[in-house]
Amino acid sequence: MKINITIPKPNKGKFSEIKLGYDLGEDTKVEVGLNIDFKELYMFTRRQTGIDFDVFLIGCFVYGIDILLPRARFSDNGWNREIEVEFPVEKPDIFNKGKNILEETLTFLTGDEWKVSFTQRDNSPLYKLSQRGKVHKETFRNSHKKVSLFSGGLDSLIGVIDQFSISNDKIVLVSHHDGTSFRGAMADQNRIIEQFKKKYSNYHLIQTRVDLSRLDTNAHKVKKETTLRGRSFLFLCQAIFVAHSINDGIDVLIPENGTISLNYPLTPSRRSSCSTRTSHPYYLSKLQEFISIIGINHCIKNNYEFKTKGEMLEECKDRDFISKTYSLSCSCGKRGTRKDIRDNSTGTNHCGICMPCIYRRVALYKIGINELVGTDIFNPQKRQLEKIPDMPAFIDYMKQSLTIEDIERNLLSNGTLPLDKLKKYAEVVMRTRNEIKKWISENGNDETKKMYGL
Repeated sequence: MKINITIPKPNKGKFSEIKLGYDLGEDTKVEVGLNIDFKELYMFTRRQTGIDFDVFLIGCFVYGIDILLPRARFSDNGWNREIEVEFPVEKPDIFNKGKNILEETLTFLTGDEWKVSFTQRDNSPLYKLSQRGKVHKETFRNSHKKVSLFSGGLDSLIGVIDQFSISNDKIVLVSHHDGTSFRGAMADQNRIIEQFKKKYSNYHLIQTRVDLSRLDTNAHKVKKETTLRGRSFLFLCQAIFVAHSINDGIDVLIPENGTISLNYPLTPSRRSSCSTRTSHPYYLSKLQEFISIIGINHCIKNNYEFKTKGEMLEECKDRDFISKTYSLSCSCGKRGTRKDIRDNSTGTNHCGICMPCIYRRVALYKIGINELVGTDIFNPQKRQLEKIPDMPAFIDYMKQSLTIEDIERNLLSNGTLPLDKLKKYAEVVMRTRNEIKKWISENGNDETKKMYGL
């Protein structure tokens, strides 16, 4: 599907009301607004030109395009889509140097076939600050030494707490939220920030709303893709933009446990393109390569790529504070979607049956916490465990007898990894399996243990 991007001049106090569209033939065109709340970003960066700004814009475009095209409608096999887009940028010649790498990056991340090109963008401003708007001084901006993604999840919470604990350096926390379809992230972030305010002062939070309008330009409701594979690209492009506004070489931190980053396939059918790769080492290395080719010098780091979620919690540098704040974070991969099927809908944001929820429960158990979830896999109420989506794959996975060599082969089938690190990645998966087995053995009844081969 070929995507058209229209960028009109902005109104005062607003970002350009960009439209993403496609042609269905027979004079039928669909256009949907891409909404970007740029105020907080502009107040900090004071930028709306340059290669780094265009990287941010491309991140917004990719996020919008990803959710604009529901896979059920725009793919032949229910998953892989063919996406063709021409990105408007200030300097197409520079971005053309990274064209192939960007295509490889996006194809790996979303599991689609991306064909990108670049065209000259009108260099007139895309954002007009209102008269009441104030920007931060350059001295304030340059006082920050690191940029970290801050999603409102448990891993990003641990990552930020660790940064506060090891250094007094000022850090920028970069957050994204979608205000139309996938709500909840901003509320999670705000609850955590209220606790940060009581303890820390060496940070600056930037929350940016990027989403698609609920209705297209013909007032028809927009059906959106919910897998959100492109969100981490937007997240990182936003962080790169912020980092570049501070200084060259500022680190961009993406705190994510190795288990989720690798997203080890539970079954053969989950290997390859349909597997989540939002912080996969290969994806991060390709994005790093892309920004380097176009002349942006920042290191994208995941300090926890060889840690399980449980190890991140156990080794958190402020165990008292994480014990008080973990419940404010959300790790659920199903919240707010039609796949969020649970026994209990009150008192928790976690479905309890998706893999992120299970990894979270296992990790919290390692530090002595048993958290309420929507469906307890040890005591499901409304349906048999084997009939709950994702559970059969999880049960089969846990029953498998896997060696390190088996895991290495399966990891390679799920995405390219550096061979010199392959064993360490496989060991992360093995340790996670052992943590899960211990959790089941110590909490499940005999029937449950038998089901999992224990």
